[in-house]
Amino acid sequence: MTISRHRMSERLVIEKVFGDGYQDSTWGEHVGHVKAFVGVESDGTAKHFIQAERYLTLFLHLYTLLGGQPYVVFRSFGTPIEDYANLGERSAGHPTHQPIKYIGEPLPNDVRYVSRLKALFQQVESNYENITDSPLGLAMQFFYDAVMSNHRGRLALAVVHFMIAAEALVIIGEESKRQNVSRRISALFSVTPDEYETVYRNMKALYDVRSGIVHGGGKKTTPLEVGRLFQYLRKSLLERLSLRGLSKLDLVEKLDKISGEWDLKTELEQLRQFDWQKL
Repeated sequence: MTISRHRMSERLVIEKVFGDGYQDSTWGEHVGHVKAFVGVESDGTAKHFIQAERYLTLFLHLYTLLGGQPYVVFRSFGTPIEDYANLGERSAGHPTHQPIKYIGEPLPNDVRYVSRLKALFQQVESNYENITDSPLGLAMQFFYDAVMSNHRGRLALAVVHFMIAAEALVIIGEESKRQNVSRRISALFSVTPDEYETVYRNMKALYDVRSGIVHGGGKKTTPLEVGRLFQYLRKSLLERLSLRGLSKLDLVEKLDKISGEWDLKTELEQLRQFDWQKL
């Protein structure tokens, strides 16, 4: 039974499918799968599969950012079509499924969530190759790895992956990481000076948790720590997407100025290409 079908852009159609045979015995809930149809032009080689995968990867990373839910890609195949309007009309295969634990807010199966995801994806899809091959794309991948680690109950690994995402986002070269990660993520995340101070203190403490995990001797990681890092990195990544016109070096320079003089925050606000909070 098809629950919903949405054209996310000219080149992407998703279809969420449930069925009576998909009830999971562990969780006692119905779980489903999503079919994704990606349209790319072929040059007669297999390169179009790589292009389609990179295009879909950006969408899936946004899916994880907004919903806090990991994904697993099980099967792919190609079917010739005459134009993008025919996406999703021909398909085959029997994809598998798995239950999902949420780290953020539950993924709503309603038009508001789909509309928000669609709007965000359409804002950035034209830059999909530049984003996936950039430090931002690397940060989004490690953010996903953290969400998947949480899903598998590996909280310590989730913390490490979140911090790697933070470093990929705001660290240049071999500079000191604890201090710079903490103040730059705080500047990117926060709306007010008071919020900045709170996030800054929390980020330093969370980086110490990361160091205890990596170097040994750390305390047991808690769900609160994982959830806090999830919130900080999710918003920071979305803010970075809105500032994707800036190079990483330019962004870092502006964030360093903000941490010393809060009024400069308005400079970043003016550079935004869209406001994700209004999606």
